Amino acid sequence: MFFVSEEFLRKYEQGEDVVQTVDEAVPVGEELFADTGGKREFNQRRREGA
Repeated sequence: MFFVSEEFLRKYEQGEDVVQTVDEAVPVGEELFADTGGKREFNQRRREGA
């Protein structure tokens, strides 16, 4: 089950172009938040208390 906003549903039902997050996926091998160094590095820094 998933939920969509009323705006998304209205646009979809009317045949308008809708932007979906799946359309904006990050290419394989790239980080979503490049400035954080990735999830692994973030978790390591968090555990170290830095």
